[in-house]
Amino acid sequence: MEQGNWKTQSTESTASAQLVIVRQLQRQLTDLMRVEEHEILRPPDAAIAFRGQVYGDTGSAFEHMTQRFTTYGYTASLRDQPGGGHEVVAIKGVIQRKPGRVWLNVVLFLATLFSVLYIGAASSPQFAELVEDAQSLEALTLPLTHLQWGIPFAGTLLSILLAHELSHYFVARRYGSPVSLPYFIPMPFSLMGTMGAVIVQRAPMRSRKALFDIGVAGPLGGLIVAIPLLIVGLSLSSVQPPPPDLDTALQEGNSLLYLGIKYLMFGKILPSNGEDVWLHPVAFAAWAGLLVTMINLIPVGQLDGGHVSYALLGRWSGRLGYIAIAAMVAWGGWLVMSGNQAGGFWLTWGFLNLFLNPRHPPPLNDATKLDGGRIALGLLVLAIFILTFMPAPLREIQLQ
Repeated sequence: MEQGNWKTQSTESTASAQLVIVRQLQRQLTDLMRVEEHEILRPPDAAIAFRGQVYGDTGSAFEHMTQRFTTYGYTASLRDQPGGGHEVVAIKGVIQRKPGRVWLNVVLFLATLFSVLYIGAASSPQFAELVEDAQSLEALTLPLTHLQWGIPFAGTLLSILLAHELSHYFVARRYGSPVSLPYFIPMPFSLMGTMGAVIVQRAPMRSRKALFDIGVAGPLGGLIVAIPLLIVGLSLSSVQPPPPDLDTALQEGNSLLYLGIKYLMFGKILPSNGEDVWLHPVAFAAWAGLLVTMINLIPVGQLDGGHVSYALLGRWSGRLGYIAIAAMVAWGGWLVMSGNQAGGFWLTWGFLNLFLNPRHPPPLNDATKLDGGRIALGLLVLAIFILTFMPAPLREIQLQ
């Protein structure tokens, strides 16, 4: 009998505390929103929804909600309701920036630097002059003792990747997003020596505005560095027929931007009439920078293009993402059936995004739309994606 009374009192106490916090939070919304109803989403008070109509500008109202809810230990989330009006969700807990393990960023960057230097040395003109058998032990060990040969390639590629990732990082920090420093991914036996880098977002994006600005910063920052380096690299390259003793070669893919820059540099469309540009390591690394830009601008999930797509289209961006995935798989399959090895690239990216990265999570403020200036910049980003798009990024071709 006493145990039953204790349970009743505990339940009443919980209900009373729940009512108190609901009233406190609703009071903070009085001048910001006409609250028509509330609902406990996760009992007893882990997530509380308030539905109604926000007064005036949703962006300004959300900033006030965020500040006021923080006082009570809650994070505010704002979104449109399907039938009209708005829903504010108070989520228990406050997002805090925690110091990351910087030593891990440093170790991964140094490992990537070594990996890219090794690949750069192994693909350098000096290496090609000394090594006849690419499968020999000498071919594996010589780059280790001549890493300096890889400096042109590694310096170019890492400059572009750093510009891309640090552009994301500094814009994210300006918005107060709890993001990590870039984690570089070494891949010593791949074509580039790295899979690039990622920045870990430890909490939802604050708003569509923040989502857009952080998303476009990386591709624009990387492209600003990549284009001048590509011009320098092409000036160091030569246009000629394939060497007579060469049986196979890697053919880099053409995009409209790459095709146009080559035309301005050499006065002709390349490849044509049995001639092509034989790339200096700086040019090849800069071309890889264009490829990275194109990949990141695909409008899927949490790629940069996915960030921009969600900021512009909201939840409709999910449909665009699935269309993009279907297009990658279909195009890749067609290329493979046509005997083009570049199809494997698109199939890989299509299935990776389908299983690991199909949808984009909403930002905390999902109700405030982008302004006209950002919509115009979004169209520019779309144009950049079209200009950098490579139907067949890289394939091996027979020369004999």
